[in-house]
Amino acid sequence: KYFLIALLLTMSLVTILELFGPTLQGQAIDTIKLKDGKFVVDLPLLRSILVKMLILFGVSATFTYVQGILSAKISQDTVFSMRNDLFAKISRLSIGSIDGHRHGDLMSRMTNDVENVSNAVSQSISSLFSSILTFVGALYFMLRCNVIITLVAFITVPLTLLVSAKLAKFMRRYFVKQQILLGKLNGEVEEMVIGYKTVVSYGKESETIERFDQISDELRQTSIRARVFGSIMGPCMNFLGNLQYVLVAAFGI
Repeated sequence: KYFLIALLLTMSLVTILELFGPTLQGQAIDTIKLKDGKFVVDLPLLRSILVKMLILFGVSATFTYVQGILSAKISQDTVFSMRNDLFAKISRLSIGSIDGHRHGDLMSRMTNDVENVSNAVSQSISSLFSSILTFVGALYFMLRCNVIITLVAFITVPLTLLVSAKLAKFMRRYFVKQQILLGKLNGEVEEMVIGYKTVVSYGKESETIERFDQISDELRQTSIRARVFGSIMGPCMNFLGNLQYVLVAAFGI
């Protein structure tokens, strides 16, 4: 929990520093003014602002590096504990419980599924917390600059929530099915390879190959759908972001 608290504090500092970056950029641009038909630059003020920006971005990069270390530490420690708990649990199960599940499926849960948890801890949770802080901070600065344009910018927010919710619903279905099929495929391979002599003895080679092809093909189709829906999210969010930019630009003229 101490690493998690340190991670949240570090992410808060990084987000705050990133929010102040555009503010300094705006001040730097404002040092360039049109006077008597000529551009005049307040060089002393511009230099001081650029120095502040350099310090700001340097400190932000340092905290971002620390944030990456903390995220990796937390995710790997979590996965380490989960693997130990899983192994201890399996070692206490009865033989009937072990034989009631494919060995490859059990191994898939201890490797592939736990690895997905690791990715969620190291990436998704930190991204979610950072996005919330960025949203709150950006909203504060937007309202401070112009309330009307801020309201215009929020026109696309309900549409963004609707699109992301619909896509997430489709993606969740296929990603869950993909993990189930992956465990089934691992179980099939593990059992058939270990029991190869038994399969040959009973003349089950063709049946085994057919069952493997069926599971593999279903996993391939499910993985394609999962990746397609997963890759659609980015372009859709970019389109809505560009639409928001156009609306802000049009009402800001």
